[in-house]
Amino acid sequence: MNAKQLTASILLSALLLGRFTGCETNKSKDNMVQTKEKVFTKKYTNADFYVDGKFNGEVALKAYLEMFEFYGVPFTDFMKENMWISDFGLGDFEHAGMAGVFWVNDPVNRHFGHEIYLLPGQMIPEHRHVATPEYPAKFESWMVRNGSAYNFGIGDPTPNPPALPESQKEAITVSNFTYMKVGDILPLKELLSPHFLRAGDNGAIISEFGTYQDGNGLKFTNQKAVFTDVLRP
Repeated sequence: MNAKQLTASILLSALLLGRFTGCETNKSKDNMVQTKEKVFTKKYTNADFYVDGKFNGEVALKAYLEMFEFYGVPFTDFMKENMWISDFGLGDFEHAGMAGVFWVNDPVNRHFGHEIYLLPGQMIPEHRHVATPEYPAKFESWMVRNGSAYNFGIGDPTPNPPALPESQKEAITVSNFTYMKVGDILPLKELLSPHFLRAGDNGAIISEFGTYQDGNGLKFTNQKAVFTDVLRP
């Protein structure tokens, strides 16, 4: 091989390498874009959750299992046995409802661990925790594990609130909120105060830490709301 042939060979190799590297770079960029665009979004509506006016627990469970799969949350044996799903008897599960599991609710040592599961845009009806003859009022804090949430409580109105369910607007008394992202932690602003959570557009998985929860001390602002469990009627 003479000098001209050697130079041509080197140039050709460089061009091929550059083209290959460019393709790989473009592929990497495409993968990054796809990863960024991959988000959990709303899929189900009340038309899916209710059949002839009756709440369909199987569809509700399917919706949460899909969210668990997306966020990499294992559906453990404990969750299978203890997870509950509620529309609070309001007939608007698409907008007002939740699922959850009590990891611990110890009346002796008075501590509480709870996982809250909210589908995109879902809201827990406004409520507060009061003292009962047996136990003091519950105090709690929240940490977002996946997705995002609007944490509403007492205080001056916050500008630009998210859309809230029409079915609940007459039973909402607080308009101050904090937008919580993954890793954010927020305590209840004041013992006995009304509050609620509303999931962001990608749903929310939230850990709650609190003192013992006596169900008799749970008071909803909406007088029609009651705690129900579609998985264990």
